[in-house]
Amino acid sequence: MIARVDLALLVFCTLALAAIISTKFATRFGLPALVLFVGLGVFAGSDGPIGIQFDDYTLAYNIGIVALATILFSGGLETKMRLFRTALVPASMLATLGTAVTMIVIGLFAWWLTPLDLVTSMLLGAVISSTDAAAVFTSLKGRGLPAKLRGVVETESGANDPVAILLTVALAVAATSGTFDLGGILIGIVVQLAVGAVCGVLMGRAIVWLVNVVKLDSFGLYPILGLVGGLLTFALTNIVGGNGFLAAYFAGLVMANSRLAHRYNITSFAEAAAWGSQILMFLVLGLLVDPSELLVTVPVALLITAVVIFLARPIAVVGTLGLLRVVSLERYTFTPAEQALLSWAGLKGAVPIILAIVPLSLGVPGATYIFNVIFVVVIVGTILQGFTIGPLAQRLGLAVTEPPKSPLRLELGGDAPIGSSVLDVYLGADSRAVGVSIVDLGLPEDIVIAAVL
Repeated sequence: MIARVDLALLVFCTLALAAIISTKFATRFGLPALVLFVGLGVFAGSDGPIGIQFDDYTLAYNIGIVALATILFSGGLETKMRLFRTALVPASMLATLGTAVTMIVIGLFAWWLTPLDLVTSMLLGAVISSTDAAAVFTSLKGRGLPAKLRGVVETESGANDPVAILLTVALAVAATSGTFDLGGILIGIVVQLAVGAVCGVLMGRAIVWLVNVVKLDSFGLYPILGLVGGLLTFALTNIVGGNGFLAAYFAGLVMANSRLAHRYNITSFAEAAAWGSQILMFLVLGLLVDPSELLVTVPVALLITAVVIFLARPIAVVGTLGLLRVVSLERYTFTPAEQALLSWAGLKGAVPIILAIVPLSLGVPGATYIFNVIFVVVIVGTILQGFTIGPLAQRLGLAVTEPPKSPLRLELGGDAPIGSSVLDVYLGADSRAVGVSIVDLGLPEDIVIAAVL
């Protein structure tokens, strides 16, 4: 007799294996991996051949929240401080004012296009107002985006979650109780962002100190120590009233730009955990969907998708960055082409789908309709933008040539000196090192060439 746990493990591992292999297809054809992961979840769901019955929205929400924290922590570990500083101000404006403008534009059109009332329409706008870290971090890699613009979009995706979450919760409460506290929302946004940033920096430094000072017998524990530290930062910050997502991102950012022992192992493990979190999160979200209910909302959802991509996001980007240019006395200036690419790179993803669970849990009238519309908008928008972001960057003359990924990876084993790391350096045809003997390169004494491929 087959045990239920064995059968469940067999199904989950088979789906996970298919999801992992599908990333090769996604990378080759520019299709965002999240679409494939969700598709596998729908395939395994109640209307699919496997027929898994899953409707635990609370569990799905909790899985999504922890997964997003892991993804943001890993994203922080991959961010350079120089790029972050350059992108911080415009990204912060887009994450706050831009998110609010996006919500209002979408909400007004949803009020016109759907049977929802004004408050519930604004709730739909709030749910889909933020960009998604998982979609941004994975979909923009290797797509030729300039570092300046990629830094803005990535930083924005790590900072706009608290705004979207507070707006969603407040409007969901308003839809059920009729009360809306605008002052409380504004104060909450400021407090959560400030506390989240401070906690993230402090905890990031504490994790760096702990990794560098504690001498563990098993080197395999250091990556776990780093990831546990990132999730601890997320949970502790939420408990003290800050935003855990921003704190996790900042903790990873501080670690990435500090003298950190076992850096590569910690970063690689966090990246693997982020991919695993994406697979689990999107499979679970796919299981929640009833395809037969989605078909009813497709016409309206397609119209709202057009509003999100071609109207709401461009208005938010152009208006916000235009205001920033005036206030900063033209210190922060983006060309029309750069603004167009920033508008198109505002990918949606798991965050709107997860936030769409909030109205369901609070019993908001029309919550199921909102969830189905949001699901279609996210999938269609992600496919459209994911396929075209690279060609658009080339068409706008903004694409940059990224060096090929090294087929060889060397790692520092054992107790390597703190701050040491292995760097892959790509030598193009125009590099001054080409044709020069290693002895004549004039490298500092603490740099060692370990391999030439």
